[in-house]
Amino acid sequence: MPELTVTVYTAGTSCQPCRMTLRHLDRLGIAYTAIPIDSDDAIREAAIELGMKTAPIVCVATPAGEDQWDGYRPDKLDALAAEAA
Repeated sequence: MPELTVTVYTAGTSCQPCRMTLRHLDRLGIAYTAIPIDSDDAIREAAIELGMKTAPIVCVATPAGEDQWDGYRPDKLDALAAEAA
C-alpha cells in the first residue's frame, strides 16, 4: 500500500459535510488527521489562498503528488481508496 497522508480541516461537529467525509474515510479504512479550521489563523488564511470556500478541506499527499479539495467529495475519497489499495 502506498504511503498516504490525509489531513481533514473541519468546521466543527455541526458541519454535516465534515462528518460525512470523516465517516467515509473511516468506512474506507483510510487513516487521517482531523484539525479544526479555526484552531489557527494561518490555516484559515491558507484555505482562502487556495480558493477553498467550504468545509471540510481535505489535503492528501502521496508519493505521486498532492491534491486538495473542499466539501464532501465521495468520488475523490473512493478514488483515494483505490489508489491506496
